[in-house]
Amino acid sequence: MTWPWLQALGRPELVRGWSLAQWQEATRQLRRLRLLARLAEALEAAGLNPSVPEPAARLLLAERQTSRYRRRVVSWAATRIARTLQDLGAPLVLLKGSAYLAQELPIAAGRLPSDLDILVPRDALQRAQTMLVAEGWQEPDLDEHDRRYYHDWSHEVPPMQHPMHPVELDLHHNILPPLGPVTIDMPPLLDDLHACSWPGWSALAPVDQVLHSAAHLFFDSEPLERVRDLVDLDGLIRHFAASDPGFFTTLQQRAQALGLMEPLLLAAYFCRAWLQTPIDETLAERVRKASVSHRLLRTLFAAVLAPAELDRPRPWRQRLAASLILWRYHLRRMPLRLLVPHLWHKLHKARLDPTPP
Repeated sequence: MTWPWLQALGRPELVRGWSLAQWQEATRQLRRLRLLARLAEALEAAGLNPSVPEPAARLLLAERQTSRYRRRVVSWAATRIARTLQDLGAPLVLLKGSAYLAQELPIAAGRLPSDLDILVPRDALQRAQTMLVAEGWQEPDLDEHDRRYYHDWSHEVPPMQHPMHPVELDLHHNILPPLGPVTIDMPPLLDDLHACSWPGWSALAPVDQVLHSAAHLFFDSEPLERVRDLVDLDGLIRHFAASDPGFFTTLQQRAQALGLMEPLLLAAYFCRAWLQTPIDETLAERVRKASVSHRLLRTLFAAVLAPAELDRPRPWRQRLAASLILWRYHLRRMPLRLLVPHLWHKLHKARLDPTPP
């Protein structure tokens, strides 16, 4: 399955000859999916700005400037946080988009970050929170149930805000929830950290970044409008595989050791089918030999990940698939004995206060 505007992210020359109607669809879809600035950066890098009609060019310029501003804001916040935590005595790890920015990866261009994801070891988490609060970072007011959810059942603390930083800080101690069917032993990942360009910070090893991105998409995120996560995976795989001949071998070994083969196979399948990502033959063979249950997951995720048609309600099949994947997402976060009262609590809160925070 292909969409011209999605293919243009990796092959910007495809925009040559687009009609105004095609540009309108592309800009609306890519903006909705938070990918328009990526196209803007790709077109500028390829020297194709003169081929863009003026109405689209204005939108692309605005989105590119917004992206560059937000990236500077996140970089500045990370610099300040590194100074705050410099005496923590534990590794400071950037996750996801902030790690891509700090490593200056190609996929960092055109990001629209609104939060900063960082990780510290579990035994340093309380000290890190105390140091951040002392520096002005604030946790939201939570009731007893939600506080217990974050501190006992989640892999991160409540999102923090600072009056001087227009970004949300997400402080993690693991890359997956600790009560799900797949749990991650963090010491092997923390023993293989890589340096990045932001002082005081490290990033996960390349294979661990790919697996974290895949696990986040297929285990640990709500399902709709997540095409940009596939674009990230495509960019990560292309970049890291190009510089390491043994990348795919190490990637599969690590996935097997961490119990993350399922999200890796889903990532490989969709990246190859939708973005023509080059995949090692051994990994491609695993994808071809996937189980029946895995193929069912592919069908559900294909419906969920597919961008909605503009100005039309989502078809019932896509809504049903999204509901099934969302239920799976919740089941992967905690067992039923905790999940049922947790969802009931959320429903009760929503009825009392229907305004989102």
